[in-house]
Amino acid sequence: MRERSCANASDDDSIHKQSPELEAEFLHTSKLTLADMRRLAHDPKDRGLATKPAAQATKEDVLTVQPMSFVEHTACCLFLAFGVPNGALTIPIATWLIGKFVLRNVFLAFLLAGCILLPLAILPQEYVPARLQSWLALQILKYFSFSLVMEERPPTMCTGKQLIEQPARPRIVTAYPHGVFPYGNALTVVTWPLLTGHHIVGLAANAALRTPIFKQILRSIGVKDASRASVRNALETWPFTVGISPGGVAEVFETNHFNEHILLKERIGVIKMAIRTGADLVPGYMYGNTNLYWCWTGEGIPGARWLLEYVSRKILGFALVPIAGRWRLPIPYRTPILCVVGKPIPTIHLQTEEPSMEQIVDIQEQLSTELKSMFDRYKHLYGWEDRMLVIT
Repeated sequence: MRERSCANASDDDSIHKQSPELEAEFLHTSKLTLADMRRLAHDPKDRGLATKPAAQATKEDVLTVQPMSFVEHTACCLFLAFGVPNGALTIPIATWLIGKFVLRNVFLAFLLAGCILLPLAILPQEYVPARLQSWLALQILKYFSFSLVMEERPPTMCTGKQLIEQPARPRIVTAYPHGVFPYGNALTVVTWPLLTGHHIVGLAANAALRTPIFKQILRSIGVKDASRASVRNALETWPFTVGISPGGVAEVFETNHFNEHILLKERIGVIKMAIRTGADLVPGYMYGNTNLYWCWTGEGIPGARWLLEYVSRKILGFALVPIAGRWRLPIPYRTPILCVVGKPIPTIHLQTEEPSMEQIVDIQEQLSTELKSMFDRYKHLYGWEDRMLVIT
């Protein structure tokens, strides 16, 4: 699909694929310093030194909650309380409280808030690479004790005289499960440059990217809307790598505390896009995404689940479910998150604008098989030896 511009690029790729130390790497990002993050993002020589073979990782490596100072912890709680997605609830409440008890005028408080938020909704927000290696990004990684296993790094490719790390073909990284909010997915966007040297384009519902504050946070770290045109454009533009949670809002309603449940069989849009663009489909799993909140999805009341799901999917574009986290507030628990990124499933041999159902089912079965295998391969690191992955 894209020609290599250096004669030795293919040699680099073959070395990469045969070198065992570059496969199944484990990185505990919350143990890094800010200087480490910036160095890894820009210096490929240090990346191999920051990781260790995933086979050597232990449950303690993954599940030990990293210590934080009072300032670090407070900053994270405030960001998580008023950022994405909790700001939709907490900002109006905070505005009302300020109007009621500080300004003594609730209308004035909301008027002032509107004057601040309206420009944020209108003005464009560009991608800011420095945000991925910022002090706050590091603290959020520590808050969730975020660790990552990457089974195969993207191969190298040359442009002109410069050797850079990038996929030889576009890649779609599928991240399961969604959870109430896919914090693990956002943290993967932050972490991706530390192992690859380039960012990954995260995808989100357009509603989130139009909302002030949400828009500034998400777009500044490279998130784009999940429309077909936007995804295709991202796959044709450097770094040719996108990450998406195919289960979306509907998967929130499958959250339980027994087994992990993801939606795949009716989610064929991402598979169609992979075949249309010849992109490699990369399975990904977020251990812990479903444990960050308690949520009620309509259990015990006839018709409640249907109503909540209908309003969430068809009207709002995000999950409208009662949630509770730390201190009964909409602040996620300090649950460690482990992200596993598997080996790519190629679709270049099937590339066509009109994929047949047979082709779609073939790739879907490969993705399903690899997700189950990958889940079972690493669930011991999360202490989930008795859990199963249910795919519907």
